[in-house]
Amino acid sequence: MVKLKNILFTLMLVLVAAATIGCAAKDLSASGHSTNYDRPGFVTGVEDDRLWVFREGSTEAKAYLEKKSKPAKHVVRPGAGPNRMTVRSPEMELIDAYLLSKPGFVTAVEDGRLWVLREGSKEANAYIEKKSKPAKHVVRPGAGPNGMTIRAVEAADIDAYLATK
Repeated sequence: MVKLKNILFTLMLVLVAAATIGCAAKDLSASGHSTNYDRPGFVTGVEDDRLWVFREGSTEAKAYLEKKSKPAKHVVRPGAGPNRMTVRSPEMELIDAYLLSKPGFVTAVEDGRLWVLREGSKEANAYIEKKSKPAKHVVRPGAGPNGMTIRAVEAADIDAYLATK
């Protein structure tokens, strides 16, 4: 009976390991780019278990997608990414923006504060087009990641952002 339990346990470990390895990252395909780590507004790539992050439409993103060319000058955040991956990018602000982005929200870090705007809202569209922030907004000091202050149009937006994975 003990031997059967050991065999089942070993089989379960092998299956979990196989599933994890299969989910680690998708390769760039000939038809388009895709990784498990893509987020709206960003282009990502995984090389040597490191996550490269570029702003969608940037010259660096185009060079990476076309030639797998990485910028010579870049910043590194060890262990900051998904699954504790090291994240590399042309700018530190870009890494922060990527890590703080969540589906359904437009986020931006300005003066150390996180702005959270509902995707598709007039405030989010104004921010995307003109970088203008809403004059009327709520503030929640210390509620964000690493004790960051969060600003949003409504308190419900902050609650929804914090509840979103």
